[in-house]
Amino acid sequence: MNPRDYDAYTYLAVYISKLSDIKNNPSSLSSAHPSVTYVSQVGALDDVQLVTVPRVDWEGNMNDILGKLKSLPGVTRVEVQEAKQRAKRSKVEF
Repeated sequence: MNPRDYDAYTYLAVYISKLSDIKNNPSSLSSAHPSVTYVSQVGALDDVQLVTVPRVDWEGNMNDILGKLKSLPGVTRVEVQEAKQRAKRSKVEF
């Protein structure tokens, strides 16, 4: 798995209804807007797909991109993904 570059790109989780045709061809999400690129399915969740937009395009076209993704038949919601630092587990000794 390639590391994500949150400085250069905005990542969006696109939620798809169970009966949507998009589930058969999730890469078709790229057709929503010229700046959108399909990345992958999110884990084992076939109803959540990840797309990316270059940060420079996102800043000027955020509302347009979100609107076009949300208007696709079968898209139930779109969430902007934020980079999160994973908590390091400390070793507990008894």
